[in-house]
Amino acid sequence: MNSVFHVGMRKIKSVLAVLFSFLVWQFIRLFLPMLDVHPLFAYIYSVVEMRETPEKTKNFGVLRIKVTLIGLVVGLIFITISVWLTKSITSQTLKAVIEIAIIALATLTSLSAAEILDCKNFCGIAAIITVICMVVNSEKNIYFYAIMRVVQTLIGVASAMVVNKFIGKRQAE
Repeated sequence: MNSVFHVGMRKIKSVLAVLFSFLVWQFIRLFLPMLDVHPLFAYIYSVVEMRETPEKTKNFGVLRIKVTLIGLVVGLIFITISVWLTKSITSQTLKAVIEIAIIALATLTSLSAAEILDCKNFCGIAAIITVICMVVNSEKNIYFYAIMRVVQTLIGVASAMVVNKFIGKRQAE
């Protein structure tokens, strides 16, 4: 009888990548203790980028990093535009309309930039990173928060790459 629940190597490598992401983040927190204890995006991308082989993890991971950086750059540019345009507006309705228009334009820009930079299968990720940078932020320092979310993504991708390379090599021996 086949078991419905199976713990294979990919699951084990994913768990190890999440743990590795946590440890790297805790090291960063030694220097920046105000950061959240858990790096949500690092966890997500350490699992998402865990592939069957180290080569696939590396190939997909490099693309993920490329679109993440595209999303960050576009997000930071449009955060600056949004702050500049809305700083003197007192009407919350008008401010919300301007912000959603800027988010829509930023989304289009990041999708287009990813396509131009030959990341066709990952264009949506660039847009997601842009939107996350713009919408999910701290009132204290939106630029720092956006950069930290991207740092978490990079940690997650790198964790998947390192764990898969290490375990993949050992598994092949």
